Amino acid sequence: MKNKTYQPEWSSLDSREMPQWYNDAKFGIFIHWGVFSVPAWRKIDNSLFGSYAEWYYASVYGQYRNNDDDFHEKHYGKDFLYRDFAPQFKAELFQPDAWAELFKASGAKYVVLTTKHHDGFCLWPTQNRHKKNWNSGDTGPRRDLLGDITRAVRDNGLRMGIYYSIIEWETNWSHRAEGGYFVPLKELVQNYQPCLIFSDGGEWDLSEEYSQTKPFLSWLYNEAPNKDEVVVNDRFFKGMPGEHGDYYSTEYNDKEGFGKHHPWEESRGIGKSYGFNRAEQLEDYCTSQELINQLIGIVSKGGNFLLNVGPTADGRIPTLQQERLRD
Repeated sequence: MKNKTYQPEWSSLDSREMPQWYNDAKFGIFIHWGVFSVPAWRKIDNSLFGSYAEWYYASVYGQYRNNDDDFHEKHYGKDFLYRDFAPQFKAELFQPDAWAELFKASGAKYVVLTTKHHDGFCLWPTQNRHKKNWNSGDTGPRRDLLGDITRAVRDNGLRMGIYYSIIEWETNWSHRAEGGYFVPLKELVQNYQPCLIFSDGGEWDLSEEYSQTKPFLSWLYNEAPNKDEVVVNDRFFKGMPGEHGDYYSTEYNDKEGFGKHHPWEESRGIGKSYGFNRAEQLEDYCTSQELINQLIGIVSKGGNFLLNVGPTADGRIPTLQQERLRD
């Protein structure tokens, strides 16, 4: 509802009318791309979420350590730091216009880029001092990847959204005392005006109070330059999924969906990973027909389908993934 003021309370925030574009869109493209695209490897594990290559940091350095079959130590050495991958993330073959043309040819109506995944690396030249030398402007590509994609996507008549991980495996937590988790996110909103914000990670263990989600959404709905277009999902804090948010999120069918009583979105990779995974073989990828059947099933149940591509570190969308999108 335009011109309505939203208070930082759920009774007010939940009363917001869903922007019609999202209900009409049905199909979008997710992009998982970042420093994790350099090693681009995680052993294939048929358990839910088990083959996510974008979780390389957690597999080698974090809470899931030693589930990589010693891949890292064999190929990079045990003293090779995750941050040492950043200069190799060069995106030298990245052609944003070609990407956008491919996405349009697939029939997608919107695109969502991982601007910051759980490793904390930013795909835009953020002014956040805690991200110095840990963003695409300072190292690796030395360019504004988000800005380049945003321009190309919009030039092709599609809407541009962002994924943003609230939590980080590697970070300077003092930023919490300097304005909260949403300072970089507000920077993204003001500079790029995304149509959609796919938050992630907060639902693991952040409390509602600690996350400061309600004040952020009140600002977003009332004051942000994209306030009439933007939609948000339900992963800002623990207890939020399926309860609050313009739309609810599922991934790899981890839930049955939410029917037609509330907008929802299923996301998945073409294979078993979101980020490009060099461990995947042909049999690990869905056929075009399987993906089309999933699209039909999801939309028939009231959901949107956000299908992911995992580009390589040099900026190419793998040929098999291109084929699936064109089909």
